Amino acid sequence: MRDSVQAAPNGSPKARNYDLVKDPLYYITFCFFALLTTALPAALGQPNFLPIVQTVAITLFLAVPLRRGRITTALIVLSSWLFLQLLVMILGSLLLPLVFERAIHDGFAYHRALLEWSVTGLNLPGAIIHSPGARILEFFGTLMGSLLSAGLIGLWFLVRAVNQFGYGIGRLAVEGPPGLILGLMPWRLATLAGYAGLVVMLAQPLLTNNWNPAHYFSRQRRLATVSALLIVLGLILEFALPGLWRLIWVL
Repeated sequence: MRDSVQAAPNGSPKARNYDLVKDPLYYITFCFFALLTTALPAALGQPNFLPIVQTVAITLFLAVPLRRGRITTALIVLSSWLFLQLLVMILGSLLLPLVFERAIHDGFAYHRALLEWSVTGLNLPGAIIHSPGARILEFFGTLMGSLLSAGLIGLWFLVRAVNQFGYGIGRLAVEGPPGLILGLMPWRLATLAGYAGLVVMLAQPLLTNNWNPAHYFSRQRRLATVSALLIVLGLILEFALPGLWRLIWVL
């Protein structure tokens, strides 16, 4: 009898109290997948497979803490993933620029537009004033896509934006430290950070089956406010800062 009890660990209090998001292996695993799903498709020059595999993986890892109501953990998971993803894209684009260029849709044109802006100060690529339709689609795709698909569609828009951002930083960094600093556009960083916060918030209703807005705004008002302010700040800086920021390159 004693042996049979010991052989049934699933009934033990320790097994019943097991929490996946507190297991170090969970964090090691999602960090590994963040590196793998970014480095491998990018090194193979796969512009479609790259964001798809990234999106599927991060959506699954993010769903675990969100279903348990662990918002802080979800923010840590997503921010860590995006940081690792951005780091891989920067280093890869710096060390293997032509290889990673193929992993970005219109990568050559985007790089050329960045160089043109860095020299002339004209036509900042991806700016809302020059590409309003694409930016509006990115905004609503990230927010509404997260709400209607438990984060899946919103994360697809987010990881694509981070991939392109990291690629741009890496390509400018080829020109030296000033290029690296120039590529770290504060307005884009603020916008992406705001998107990340809202993705975490808007992915919850479908995962938890709780569609009461008051529930989220009463418990996560700070997250919603900070995320929205970051997006607004990014928009303000995008209109006010690029000219001054470009002086780093000129000097």
